Amino acid sequence: MADGAHSVPPGERREEVAALDQAAGELVLDLGCGNGLFLAGLAQMHPAWQVVGVEKKEYRVRQTRRRIAGLVNASVIHGEVVEVLRAIADASVLRIYLLFNDPWPKRRHAVRRLVQREFSALLKTKLREGGRLFFATDSAEYYLWSKEVWLHAGWYVDGWEVGPEWLRTEFETRFVERGLMVYRLQATPP
Repeated sequence: MADGAHSVPPGERREEVAALDQAAGELVLDLGCGNGLFLAGLAQMHPAWQVVGVEKKEYRVRQTRRRIAGLVNASVIHGEVVEVLRAIADASVLRIYLLFNDPWPKRRHAVRRLVQREFSALLKTKLREGGRLFFATDSAEYYLWSKEVWLHAGWYVDGWEVGPEWLRTEFETRFVERGLMVYRLQATPP
């Protein structure tokens, strides 16, 4: 798709997703990849992985495409996370990163949060055996909400510590520089 393209027709998105089945390497998803900083770094660190970002904002997709130019194991799909996930083959994903997506902090907006029971069930179908989800947020409330969603669905939830070599997203860098706490978990479906 051209860098300046507008919205992606559903047929073209299906073609992008279908191409993932033919791609070499372990499939790893960065849901809501933003400007691609984390995605590009992850692809560089793990050349045997096929790292795919999903991003709904067109200008962010363009930023990501520029950032991953030349990386044969990195790509980005323009679309809504749930829509793209539904098109991905079941039991095909090694890892899913969901980092600093919108926490919708007002209680009345909680229904807009990406992490819901239905989303948990969808992720479970996409992760292969031994696959894992990695989640991070700056919102304590959203962290507790998300943890409860995964625990209620029977997922095994554990802490997730990162080392000094950790690749920060654009948002994580901002939050850390402002002294905000980052809450992390990793989860494995039952």
